[in-house]
Amino acid sequence: MFHSTQSFFIVIVAMPSLTCLVLNKKPWKLWEAILLVSPFILSIGFTQLAASKVPTTGAPAEFSMGHFLLNSAIFVAYAACATGILMSKYELNLNDVFGVKSSPLIELLPTAFIIGFAIVPIMLLLQMGCIYLFKQMNISVEAQQSIQTLKSFNTPTQIAVFSIMPVIQAPLVEEILFRGILFPSMRFNTPRWLAYLFPALLFAVVHLSLLNLAPLFVLALFLAWQYEKTGNLLCPILTHAGFNLCNILIATGIIPLHKLFPES
Repeated sequence: MFHSTQSFFIVIVAMPSLTCLVLNKKPWKLWEAILLVSPFILSIGFTQLAASKVPTTGAPAEFSMGHFLLNSAIFVAYAACATGILMSKYELNLNDVFGVKSSPLIELLPTAFIIGFAIVPIMLLLQMGCIYLFKQMNISVEAQQSIQTLKSFNTPTQIAVFSIMPVIQAPLVEEILFRGILFPSMRFNTPRWLAYLFPALLFAVVHLSLLNLAPLFVLALFLAWQYEKTGNLLCPILTHAGFNLCNILIATGIIPLHKLFPES
């Protein structure tokens, strides 16, 4: 997920009729899903731990676009491998695993992308509430690291290349692992409330942002609901991508929200 702290419009979008579109039961076991998702979570945890051990010199760490693109490629490759393992073991095709051919795609998928923009104001309002609460509790918070990195770029080329991660890589990898693999295995093997809450909490925590913890948690709940009601993982992927793109446009000033709500 890619977060900013401001937005300026609300888009109201009606979802297509979903009464007959539901998530199908998947054959993989819950322990298999947890095993496949764990390396992604642990890699982020170990990276953060290693970064915390590096002595601070006062100057911000230099951003390497090459390392950034390599890391993005590794995460995509891992998600592809996890998918391939399930397809091979259970003799499934991609549609069996993620329902990519389910539902009226021409109607549903563009709507899913637009919904990503539409929910940004809701998440920003929730984020503003968190900021107020943290201030009352004297807890200092800062913008998500990806936002800080984005704002440090000086050229459109740097911004465009960096945007590959939040708009393409993150929605693909995170939706495959959290919604595509973990959520359905829990949905049919644990209470429904737990199937929603546990993956959503993991999703929020791995972004390593206290400021965005609550908004990300709510976003994850919505994406899981969306997948359950459509049975097509492309829907949460596109909503996630639209959501992140909208936040990029806000963070870079293309959507000039700061003119309506100037920072104090």
